[in-house]
Amino acid sequence: MILVLVSIIAVFFAGCVCGIFALIVLGIHAEERRARTNKVPGTAGTVSRRLLTTRTSDKPSTKVGAGR
Repeated sequence: MILVLVSIIAVFFAGCVCGIFALIVLGIHAEERRARTNKVPGTAGTVSRRLLTTRTSDKPSTKVGAGR
């Protein structure tokens, strides 16, 4: 009985992970399509762009010495 319950929970979580991955992929494709046609970004494109963007500042907040 416990093995069946654990299996059901594992399948549920695997489905959630696959669903999230599919939404990210759809968002990437929507963003590429939007960039080609110059349309307003949709929700999926905005979410995937925000999730996958790496933002770094040009000026570091702390300076690291050369270590010599």
